[in-house]
Amino acid sequence: MPDLKPEITQMRSQELLNENQQRHLSISCQHIDRLLCDAEHILHEVDSPSPFPRHMIDVTPAQTRALEDHIRRIREQLLRTLAWQRMKPEPSDIPATRALLVLMTFIDIAIEELKPKYMRGSGGVSQEAADELNGVVYELSSAAQSMERYIRQEFGTNLESRLKELERGGHDVALLQQIEEIVTRHGLVEFRSRIASLALRLEDNNLEVALFGRVSSGKSSLLNALLGINVLPVGVNPITAVPTRLRYGKQLQAAVAYASGREDNVSLDELATLITEQGNPGNERSVVRALVEVPAPRLKQGIVLVDTPGLGSLAKRGAAETMAYLPSCDLALLLIDSGNALNDEDIGTLRILYESGIPPLVLLSKSDLLAAGDLHRVTGYIEAQLQRELGASIRVHPVSALAQYSVLLDNFFERELFPRFEQARSLREASVARKIGALRESVIAALETVLDRGRRTKGASQAVDTSEVETQLRRVSGEVGEQRAFLDRAFLELGERPDVILEELAEKVVSRVASGGSHAISAFELSEWTHTVVQDRVDRALSHSRDVSLKAIQTLQQIAKQMGRSEAPSQEDAEMLMRDAPRFEIGVIPGKISLAHWNWLGNWMIRFLARNSLRESLGPSLKQELHQYGRALSQWSEQMTRKVQALMNSYADAYRAQINRITGISPEAVASPEMEHDLALLLRSGIAATGDGAQKRA
Repeated sequence: MPDLKPEITQMRSQELLNENQQRHLSISCQHIDRLLCDAEHILHEVDSPSPFPRHMIDVTPAQTRALEDHIRRIREQLLRTLAWQRMKPEPSDIPATRALLVLMTFIDIAIEELKPKYMRGSGGVSQEAADELNGVVYELSSAAQSMERYIRQEFGTNLESRLKELERGGHDVALLQQIEEIVTRHGLVEFRSRIASLALRLEDNNLEVALFGRVSSGKSSLLNALLGINVLPVGVNPITAVPTRLRYGKQLQAAVAYASGREDNVSLDELATLITEQGNPGNERSVVRALVEVPAPRLKQGIVLVDTPGLGSLAKRGAAETMAYLPSCDLALLLIDSGNALNDEDIGTLRILYESGIPPLVLLSKSDLLAAGDLHRVTGYIEAQLQRELGASIRVHPVSALAQYSVLLDNFFERELFPRFEQARSLREASVARKIGALRESVIAALETVLDRGRRTKGASQAVDTSEVETQLRRVSGEVGEQRAFLDRAFLELGERPDVILEELAEKVVSRVASGGSHAISAFELSEWTHTVVQDRVDRALSHSRDVSLKAIQTLQQIAKQMGRSEAPSQEDAEMLMRDAPRFEIGVIPGKISLAHWNWLGNWMIRFLARNSLRESLGPSLKQELHQYGRALSQWSEQMTRKVQALMNSYADAYRAQINRITGISPEAVASPEMEHDLALLLRSGIAATGDGAQKRA
């Protein structure tokens, strides 16, 4: 604010307005200034990249400068007006980021109102048009979400500083840093999400190790012995639906998440009540996961242990149906009690792990109970059985949770687990290096398009039917985007319609009577039936969602190939995001159902009696458990679909931007000598790269 003349600032007290009048004066001055801002916007609209100009500019540059001088004089007078009353403009207390996020909220609302269900008020919408309109909505939503993520995340910690931190940590990110600088310099914002995801992959230096095992196999005791701290409760049955992650932390602390989305920090005593059947029967408090940070040296390098629910009956279903319930892990440990024989459930679990691409190791727990000769005989027998059943050579490692046998656990950790951690880090960095090479190719293609050079890009632009590609991208966005609503409907019906489950169970009773089976259905059998019926309904919904995602990936891979792009999503990328779904477990044991003399009745009467018996046996407990399970599924699916959508969009946005450059719609990147120089840098970086074919110029 300019200095004010003494005769203005030093007023006589009788010339001052009262408080309300001064407020009126201040508000009016602010309003005038906002109108002047509007005037400036009109004068400079010719420089705006907006495709929807509001005014026809009929003012010459010289006239614009003169008008700007007039605006400046009016603002100076506004300051003198306030000074007359010994007032100054109040400093703003609204952060620009907050204002931008408010605007993004209104943009999100406007985009949502483009959906077909809102359009139908103006007339019918054909199914084909509705499919593409959904795609348009999710394409716009993707662009808006990208901007919102940038505001929320990168204003705090930007990509440049994250990459420098990775460099200080010993990671080779020189090429990724170079790409980030070039992308920023030339406004190629569509590549920023890919750079961020690659940085996140390098920042995640963990090896996730999931432990599977039957009840009483000694998982909790073994984990406590491995960590050197009694963290997990032992001697009680754990809730099989609650996975618990254990990672390194400077101090011992725990947190749990509920189906409602709430997360709480809890003490270890509280944790024990929340993740055990004894303290939380039937998981009535709807805990969906737990996290414990432990100051254990063995976790300090980045090993994360996951105490998982046993796969149980899911192991009999096959990998396709069980995929969603597997944790997103790098390595699996199957724990077998030395006092029990290897059974079909163990074999099924190992088969699923193999088919899902998760390397398994087998541990023989409570090995201290076996004499040396017996131990050698038992491990050899199990290894031979695994070779026979799975056709795989799997070494069985004897371990024990007892302190006097700690050498067994030490040997396993040092000889098997830690080397695999080092190997996983090398494999992760090699995978990221390949993806950086593919990203480099895509940025080169974008620069070549702007510069109108490069045979490969020109050939691609001539061969690609951009209109057809745009249609395909819209359909992909629409189909993937609608999965959130689809799963919501499926899980809402599951959670609020126990009668549907009871109806399917009644049909099973009818089939049992018709087959002339036993005269009663036991509580255990009824629990298994209920579990199977519920899980089958969830599996169908998840299978549909998985099919949509895989179809979208195939479409994006085809588009990348048509456009001469080396960067495309993979099936493994999506499947890793679709794991860790919560599982349904019966908390209250139902009563058995007697079928005596039912075989003399007709199907209608059997069905009627079955419904009544099931309502009495399962009753309100099923309704409550389904409601809690539906909430847990809804929370998980919201996070899962958002991640899958972000994965697809991170590639699709780059393809759209390339089409816009080919067709001349996108004017943001301007050809310049600096761009020529940056293109040459990227081309040279490909020639210089060694040991990784993905970084070489094709």
